[in-house]
Amino acid sequence: MQKKIKTISKIAVAFVTLTFLGTVALLLRIISFGYLLNFNRKHFIPFTSKLILKIIEVDIELPKEIRFIDKGQYFITFNHNSALDIFALTALGHTNTIFLLSEKTLKIFPLTITALSIGVLYIPQQHNVKRRLKFFKRLERLAKRKKINIAGSSEGVHDHHHGIDKFNKGVYHFATVCKLNIIPYFITTPKKTNLLNGYLGDVNKGLIKIEKLETIDTQNWTLADLVKNKEAVRAVFVKKFNEVYNTELT
Repeated sequence: MQKKIKTISKIAVAFVTLTFLGTVALLLRIISFGYLLNFNRKHFIPFTSKLILKIIEVDIELPKEIRFIDKGQYFITFNHNSALDIFALTALGHTNTIFLLSEKTLKIFPLTITALSIGVLYIPQQHNVKRRLKFFKRLERLAKRKKINIAGSSEGVHDHHHGIDKFNKGVYHFATVCKLNIIPYFITTPKKTNLLNGYLGDVNKGLIKIEKLETIDTQNWTLADLVKNKEAVRAVFVKKFNEVYNTELT
């Protein structure tokens, strides 16, 4: 009972802190007419994300070199099996990067205002076929017009579990058409620390580690090989997952 009360208290403090700092960051974006977007991405929100993790007693280890990405244009993807992933990823502080989140997360108010402060775009869910298709077409035009990175989960919306879910085709169609090389980030989250039941689940002390895997060249990719290429990227994550957790995931 004592542990449950402590967990609820930590999460409550984290949500209040996220709401306050997210509001401040969003106001900075608004009053600057968007000029402070990269300030929020590089400084304000990474500080906020690290603070949130600290409040719930989770440590984070980031790659030693994370500024290289500012020199090119990439599609950034990652394994997504924890509700803590968004805090880990925004702690990286990448500028000129748009994160993609599912519209399903809009109901989480503290997260939404924080996301809007760094220019997150919301992907329609898969059952909204026409809206989803229009979204990706607009995203393609944006990526071709501006030198900006796009970061999104390959697994999309799914129930979090200790593993690698199936990969969606949408983001790989986008990466292929826009000729964006792929930067894979692998997030190691101890099972005991993982919020498998959402943002209100139990959370135990632990260390989240983010590693940059080898950049994937997409310059010769074609839409005819879309499924094959998507599965090849998933195989990279499955291999790493099995190495880290000593499993035999397929």
